[in-house]
Amino acid sequence: MRSGARSARFYYVLDVIRFFRPFAIRNFTKIQPINPMFKINTRLAFRNLAKNKLYSTINIAGLALGIAACLMIAHYVLFELSFDQQFPNSESLYRVHTSYYQNGDYQTTNKGCGFGLGPALRRDIPEIAKSSLIHHYNRGAIVSHVQDSLSLTPIRERGLMFAEPAFLSMFSLNFIHGNPQTALNHHKSVIITESMVQKYFGQDPGSVVGKTLRIVGEWGESGDHEISAVVSDFPSNSHIRFDFLLPIANVLKTDQYQNEEARWNWTNFNLYVQLTPLATEAGVEQKISGLMKTYMGESLERNGENRILQLQRITDIHLKSEVNNEAGGDLQSVYFLSIIAFFILIIAWVNFVNLSTARAYDRSREVGVKKSMGAKRHQLIGQFLVESFWINILAMVAGLLITYLLLPYLSSVVGQDLHLDLTNTHMQIMLIVLILTGPMVAGAYPAFFMSSFDTIKALKGRHGQNPGRISLRKTLVVFQFIISTLMITGTFAVTEQLRFMQESKTGIDMEQILVVKGPSEDNMGGFESFRNSVTSLPSVKSFSTSRSIPGAGYNWSTELIKEGAERSSRKGAKITWVDHHFFETYQLEMVAGRDFTDAIRSVGEPGSDEVIIVNGLIINETVVKLFDLGTPEQALNEKLIANGIPLKIRGVMKDHNWSSLHTPVSAGIMMYTPDNNEYFSLRLNSSIIDETVDVIKSAYLENFPGNPVELYFLNDFFDRQYQSDQQFETIFRSFAMFAILASCLGLFGLTAFNMLHKRKEVGVRKVLGASLTSISYTFSKGYLVMILFASALALPLAYIGIDRWIRNFAYQTPITLKLLVLPVVILMLIALLTISFHAIKTAQTNPVNCLRNE
Repeated sequence: MRSGARSARFYYVLDVIRFFRPFAIRNFTKIQPINPMFKINTRLAFRNLAKNKLYSTINIAGLALGIAACLMIAHYVLFELSFDQQFPNSESLYRVHTSYYQNGDYQTTNKGCGFGLGPALRRDIPEIAKSSLIHHYNRGAIVSHVQDSLSLTPIRERGLMFAEPAFLSMFSLNFIHGNPQTALNHHKSVIITESMVQKYFGQDPGSVVGKTLRIVGEWGESGDHEISAVVSDFPSNSHIRFDFLLPIANVLKTDQYQNEEARWNWTNFNLYVQLTPLATEAGVEQKISGLMKTYMGESLERNGENRILQLQRITDIHLKSEVNNEAGGDLQSVYFLSIIAFFILIIAWVNFVNLSTARAYDRSREVGVKKSMGAKRHQLIGQFLVESFWINILAMVAGLLITYLLLPYLSSVVGQDLHLDLTNTHMQIMLIVLILTGPMVAGAYPAFFMSSFDTIKALKGRHGQNPGRISLRKTLVVFQFIISTLMITGTFAVTEQLRFMQESKTGIDMEQILVVKGPSEDNMGGFESFRNSVTSLPSVKSFSTSRSIPGAGYNWSTELIKEGAERSSRKGAKITWVDHHFFETYQLEMVAGRDFTDAIRSVGEPGSDEVIIVNGLIINETVVKLFDLGTPEQALNEKLIANGIPLKIRGVMKDHNWSSLHTPVSAGIMMYTPDNNEYFSLRLNSSIIDETVDVIKSAYLENFPGNPVELYFLNDFFDRQYQSDQQFETIFRSFAMFAILASCLGLFGLTAFNMLHKRKEVGVRKVLGASLTSISYTFSKGYLVMILFASALALPLAYIGIDRWIRNFAYQTPITLKLLVLPVVILMLIALLTISFHAIKTAQTNPVNCLRNE
């Protein structure tokens, strides 16, 4: 036995050696071809797509809309999140804020500080490596190119900013020409951006260094400034913007900053600091929190006041600003739009699942035949996943095309240059994730569902009619309707709130008030001539001057005390200066006392303390309540102390909204000063507006040479405060349409397949005498019931969301029944039209053909 076994093994080895062939050795170095099954499944996928054009178009279009919505929102969200991230030192750069407390109660947080804070921090806090004060030209300045001592083409610019030399290195400005070490050393130098070179000179940036710009404005020393350097345009995704950068010494040389009190109390500077590598935000904040007591302790204690310094990283300022009422981005909107993008993509994937499972009936025989021929389940799953993969790839291409075409529209809405950037790392990651997750999320369930068919039942065509599967499909359809209801309701709410704010009465008659921006202060010689010229026009009803106008903010925020009260009872108020015709022009209603019509104009210089003291204050009703002055009539016997000067209350005006309805009415005070050069306001009473405006322009240019004319109607200017709300409304409405369109596409495709399988039933009903209306109702009522059920789930969520959103506004539109019911009616009409289209189309078919072909 043993010898037999050994012999057998021996002969077996010989046979193996004898049959060995060199060509049978596998070449492991040769690259193996792509899996042939992937090729076969790809070919089958495209055949199926070509065979079922309606199904393919709806699936690809729905996914393309979802992908396009995601990509467009991603561009906007990434732009909002990218603010101030581009600076190499962004993680160590901070802005200093001040939180104000009165008698221990928090009042506000302000980004302003006195110019003494920068040197104090550098001196007392070793963890601060660099710091820079900056100061903005809030109302702009008149800039002109000087050639042969002549000022050419003056333009009013608002992008002017003063800074310390450290600013250049802290924010890594890119110098095209000029020396960064000396560019801000002289108080009459100016750094300009590349775009300003083209605007004023139209030359090579290198040739403008050493040339002169004349800058005339309210801050610093007006006059000729030598261009010391040219830098690249500051990025648009930064909370700091400038076109002209001047040395801070230009401001500090003016008279108002030459006393010690101004060093800490003129808080119209911003301070940026750069921390050392080993410093921490918490550690530095702990050291600086009580710094104001060191330098202002006695004054703060006497006034019952406390000021706490804080740091905020510059990368958080745009979306997470800690400063009250600072214009910037809205983190809530970013989150909200991100959720919308996710839901639109989910709707597109739900459409894919619904249509794929709806087609299961048509493809059951295909599955049955393949299984009977020996196909394994994993092979069928692979086939359906490959088909899903290619549908997603085609949808991705279409989505990118839609994004490319619509991004310019989104850019115009948000006012930023957004473009399709496939080199962006975040965008590449998002595309890869969509390509990988799309087929798995949308295609996995249909693949596993159809591959699970029983062979015999599949061959008989009995699959795809399982009641459990239909309930899942209904669940997905209800989910789509919930999202659509939320989107439509949200769109109505945003639109209603914006319309409510724009149409609400502000207490100021802004109709037909033309505002003309005043000339530079040293060019007011022609004022009387200009005023006489325009007031002589029959179409000009009244004329006034002021240092601010509604929608432009107040001139001064300060704290006042009621005469006889404790210094610790100081309260904040907003002040602006107006002339004696302002109340007449703006038709502000007086509650008690008198306006400035009989104001004394000859005491002291305009704007001097004598003028203010003699003419007193006009306060609004909010000030009366804030300072506990009794009734408006009783308030006329009181005085308020500002900067140590007692000022008699001359009159009480009715509360009005000087700013947008985002915020409640401020404690507003009017002070008198004649012949202001900031704003000229003209109330017109004529229908020939264009001719009047042309005459006013001519009179302005004649009397104020060298000053560009800038005018606009007050109601248009006031409504600019709602620009960000209008942007959000447009964006929200646009992407709501994306979601609704995607849902309608899915509903269109689903009803098309359902009606295809209901042809025999429709034929029978027609033979029995059913009308088109009854047939449409029969096949629509199921979907209408689902819409009502979805609405019952969506409307409470919508109410909660709307209620929380409108709490951000001081004045809120009521959440009415119409606001909740109308979106449901609109969604039902859309669904009814979509379903009825297929029902009527099927019902119009000859019933004989339906019954014969079934």
